Amino acid sequence: MPKKIQTVVIAIFVCIFIVAAGVFAYDRLLERNFTPPPEAIREEIPHTTMPLQEDGQPIQDVFAQYEYNDAEPDEPPPSLPRELLPRIIELREQYNNPDIVGYLQIPGTNISYPVAQTGNNAFYLYHNLHMQPDNAGAIFLDYENNLANLMDDNTIIYGHNMRGGHKFHNLRHFFGEAYFRERPYLLLTTPYEETIWDVFSFFQTNIIFHPVFDYLTTNFPCRHMFYEFISYLQYRSVHTTDIVLTPDCQILILSTCASLNPTGDERYILISRLRI
Repeated sequence: MPKKIQTVVIAIFVCIFIVAAGVFAYDRLLERNFTPPPEAIREEIPHTTMPLQEDGQPIQDVFAQYEYNDAEPDEPPPSLPRELLPRIIELREQYNNPDIVGYLQIPGTNISYPVAQTGNNAFYLYHNLHMQPDNAGAIFLDYENNLANLMDDNTIIYGHNMRGGHKFHNLRHFFGEAYFRERPYLLLTTPYEETIWDVFSFFQTNIIFHPVFDYLTTNFPCRHMFYEFISYLQYRSVHTTDIVLTPDCQILILSTCASLNPTGDERYILISRLRI
C-alpha cells in the first residue's frame, strides 16, 4: 500500500475513534444528569391475581373510602366474664362434651348440627360428638378460629359429605340457582350470641391444583389482603348476589368434600358474610 494511502486510512480510523469516544462521553454525561419524568416515579404495584372490576378499575380503589391502620393493635382491655348461652350449656350436657362451641343451621335444609372444636382439625374427622370413633365424624370448627370472641376474618366449619344425605352432603344442591336463592342465610349460635350470615358465594374448588388462593386462612395481616381474598371468593361464585363486601366485614365458610371426585382434592365451599 502506498505510504500516502496508508496515512489517509490511519487518519480515518483516528477520526472514527475520536467521534466514538466523544459520543460515549456525552451519553455518560446525559445518564448521570437524567431526571425521570414524574409519571415514571411510582412505587411498584404489588402483584395480585385479582381481576379488575367491571368498570376497569383495580379492586384496591375501594379503599379510598376507608382509613385503616394495619399496624398491630394495642392489647384489648380484659373483658368481664360472660355467661354461656343456655343452648350451648344444654348441648354440652347432652353429649357430655365440653368441645361443643356452637350450633349451625341452614333454614330450608337438613343441615342443623352442633359444632365442636378441639386443638386440631383431625380428631372430629373420625369422632362423633360423643367423642367416640366414627367415620362420619362431626361438624367442627377450624382449630385456629375463636367463636367466643367472633373476631376472626374468616371462620371455617368442616363436615363430611355423607352419601346418605347427612352432615354437609346437601351443600351440593347450592349449584342450583333456585336452591341458592331460596336459602339466602345461615344461623350460627356461638357460645355467647346468636348470629346471622348472608350467603354470597358457592363454588367447587381443588385444594391441591388451584394455587390462586388458600381459603383456609383464618386471619390476614392487612385489610387489603383480606379484601382481595373475599372479592375473589365472590368472583368465583356460580351465582351472583347483590351483597356488598367491605374490607371490614367477616365471613363464614362451610367446607366439604365433593363426593364425585375420586382423589379427594375437590371441595364444595359455601361462603357467607356476617350480618351486622
